[in-house]
Amino acid sequence: MYCPRSNTPLEPLLVGGITVFTSAQGGVFFDNSQIFKFSSPELKHAQVLLKYLSNYIEGEGEVSSRVNCPKCPSIVMMRRYFSPLKVVEIDECPGCAGIWLDSGELAKIHENHLTPRERKLLAHEMATNHGFITIKSPKSKYYPKAPKNVQDTTVERLVQLALLNFQ
Repeated sequence: MYCPRSNTPLEPLLVGGITVFTSAQGGVFFDNSQIFKFSSPELKHAQVLLKYLSNYIEGEGEVSSRVNCPKCPSIVMMRRYFSPLKVVEIDECPGCAGIWLDSGELAKIHENHLTPRERKLLAHEMATNHGFITIKSPKSKYYPKAPKNVQDTTVERLVQLALLNFQ
């Protein structure tokens, strides 16, 4: 396999009984779902891999361009965020589900790692808020004030706003 950025051979590295492939520029390729065995900074082998990769200087090259998968060279990898925090953008192969991390990206994943409690709170916030902010509806003759014990749902607020815009 070859590095998707420099086209140099990737070197296999055995960490915690798992083989990953590293580039001379500090990038790393994880086979299908292996990344989750290295994404938590509490895992000992994750710390070993991070220490190994820290020997490489974080590259200044273009990392936003799309690359081909090292394992499936004919397939262009998708760009996506690693977590809902949208801090680290990774490359994922739609064919083999392999993940390519450029130099320094594993360290950023560890820096922004959520504890299980934080992850649960974020999931709850995303499920209940749906990305909408809470706003107060302007008073209207068409929608009298609701009783104090009744709260508008997000959909009801959006309908109210849409109707007010048509007045």
